[in-house]
Amino acid sequence: MLIGFINSVPMKPLYFFFAIIGLTSQLSLAQSGTTNRTATQPNSRTVVTNRQQELYDQYHGITKKPSTSTPAATTTAITNRQAPEQQAVSTTTQPSAVDAPRKAMTRETMTRPERIARDGTSSGFRIGARGGVTYPFYTEKITGFEAQVGFTGGVVLNFGKGTISFQPEVNYTRYTQRVTDLFAQTVTTGNDFIEVPLFLKISSGTYAGSRFFVNIGPYGSYLASSSLDGKKRDVSNTPGRFGFGGAAGVGAALKAGPGHVTIEVRGLYPLSDTDGNFSTDSKIVWGQGALGYIFPL
Repeated sequence: MLIGFINSVPMKPLYFFFAIIGLTSQLSLAQSGTTNRTATQPNSRTVVTNRQQELYDQYHGITKKPSTSTPAATTTAITNRQAPEQQAVSTTTQPSAVDAPRKAMTRETMTRPERIARDGTSSGFRIGARGGVTYPFYTEKITGFEAQVGFTGGVVLNFGKGTISFQPEVNYTRYTQRVTDLFAQTVTTGNDFIEVPLFLKISSGTYAGSRFFVNIGPYGSYLASSSLDGKKRDVSNTPGRFGFGGAAGVGAALKAGPGHVTIEVRGLYPLSDTDGNFSTDSKIVWGQGALGYIFPL
């Protein structure tokens, strides 16, 4: 009976019907391929749906229960979309090569005051020692006197950390001369003084490096002992044991370790003593050349 029904249907409408079904299937396959290509784009994950199966089920009236895997797929897709953002956040939190030098500079800047304190460049108090030779210079020829080499040494203090500072010293100094009397007898005299210069120190540069300086100021002296040809003589009753005058010197401070090596030449010009009046008639300038070392506390 079915065969008779089929035979009773004209052939052309039947061919036309199958042609429509075939065209619909080809369109479905093309759309499915497009969906699959879209799903394969870089950095994206999409749930691929079999569009052809859906069209088949819809044509034949087949209804499927809702899939429980859809929320999971949606959650996976959302998670995948959030993943690049999380990766971007984690990437930005990693220290970059550009930030490393900046952090190093920050650490260096933070620790710089500590290094300055250790180097003593911020210290306002310094202490040191000096030692060297003495040699008298005559402003005019003095008959019967000849200059000889002596020595000096003492303790140096310095207050201040800028260009101008205050530098008191306490030195033990011997000045030596050879004296020839009227009978052509020659003796070597040595006079030992305790000298206390009070200098105003003017320096160039900073304590972080080498410096040049000028010392200028008054000084006081006290005759501690005297000798003739190395033999001590009594000076307890000698007048004018206390004296004073003016002093000036130039030198350099060379950076060495935490402190500086100092090289200086200076001259002391006596003005008078406590038993006499102020006088500028002295014909002697007591010269000194000394090396020293001064460091911060």
